[in-house]
Amino acid sequence: MTRSVWLLFLAREWHDTRHNSRILPLYFIMPLIAVALPILLALMAPSLVRELQRSAEPSTVELLQNLTRLSEYSGLPPGEVLARYVLRATVGVFLLLPIAIASTTAAFSIVGEKQQRTLEPILATPITDRQLLLGKLLASVGPTVALTWAAGAVAIVLVDVVFTLRGMAAPLPDRYWTAVLVVLAPALTAAVALITMRLSARSSDPQATVQTSALAVLPIFILLVAVFGRILTRSFPALLGACALLLLVDAALFRMNVVRFRREEILTRWK
Repeated sequence: MTRSVWLLFLAREWHDTRHNSRILPLYFIMPLIAVALPILLALMAPSLVRELQRSAEPSTVELLQNLTRLSEYSGLPPGEVLARYVLRATVGVFLLLPIAIASTTAAFSIVGEKQQRTLEPILATPITDRQLLLGKLLASVGPTVALTWAAGAVAIVLVDVVFTLRGMAAPLPDRYWTAVLVVLAPALTAAVALITMRLSARSSDPQATVQTSALAVLPIFILLVAVFGRILTRSFPALLGACALLLLVDAALFRMNVVRFRREEILTRWK
């Protein structure tokens, strides 16, 4: 009985998320940005690489020397090596996409129910706190991850077409793009959603929750991008380590949300 109720609840959560007028525009805007950036860089890669090589700055020379030592770039011309490396770094935009969408959808997960006067009936069902929070997490993470994967697939195909038309081997998907899209992006989506859900449970205004979650998550994202640009784009083991660490953080955040979720206190405080 509880399982069937939970499945109905999950279907309702997905329906509400898809039809929220404040969230729906993000499902169109963010994927377009995520797809456009790598394609734009693929189109600009030849001129960008020529400028970098012409400048002959010590940092560029050092970067090229370090990259040519990597086995995956062995035998490639210097220009193609730089083009592939610059393209690899653009996968970071697929981390921004889930942050923007998940933080907004999760902000409405609990406080939105209270505003619509639908939280009390939900809490009166036999759904446990764990099932309730898991359903709201999946409703936020599921569509976001599916959209991220779809945008990533489109970007990969179009970038490969650009490279092939210019007589170069298709560069994507490489193992870095695969790890980021398949593991790191979903893990980051879950972390953002869980942080925002916790804030949503303590708030009475979805807009304030979005703003507060942005202040909490943005520094983490900036730090991740700063590290991603240097370490995670050159060391695949470091990237896998970051994925594993974030998955552990997700598990800890979900457990904390379940332990600290008090349905009676929420209803009483918001009366």
